[in-house]
Amino acid sequence: MRTSVVSLAVFIVGALASPINMDMARAEQQVEVPAALQIQLRDTECAAKRNGDENKYNRHGHMTYYEVGPGACGHDDSGKGYTHNIVAISSALVSGQGTGDACGRRISIKGHDGKKVTAVVRDKCPSCPPGGIDVSPKVFKELVGSLDVGKTEVSWTFI
Repeated sequence: MRTSVVSLAVFIVGALASPINMDMARAEQQVEVPAALQIQLRDTECAAKRNGDENKYNRHGHMTYYEVGPGACGHDDSGKGYTHNIVAISSALVSGQGTGDACGRRISIKGHDGKKVTAVVRDKCPSCPPGGIDVSPKVFKELVGSLDVGKTEVSWTFI
């Protein structure tokens, strides 16, 4: 009985690895993607990747500024809003009080004109969608030029 089970297993493995099945496996990998799905996939890709800058700026959303203070990452940044590059990211990306994997990480933010600024995650933004960020006035002014606009579209990525 044992010999026939082993023989059956060898037969199945051999059949699966045959050139015919290998060609079928390669053919199955080349699937036509419907146009509607291509649009969804394109919209979730980062703009930089579409421009050839692989794996960069994979998050998009609105950027606003706020007066920084005691943050969810356990630091009191009161008075540092005009001197430090601080960012609050969506609560969906920061788990817990001061225990989130995002706390302390640096991000690179790219404005609509291509200008880039780096900032450190020191807080979470409960009202921000997953791609939205809230930044210190210093970051906002570096990217936009002034605080008058109040809100702008950006792309960003963890670095």
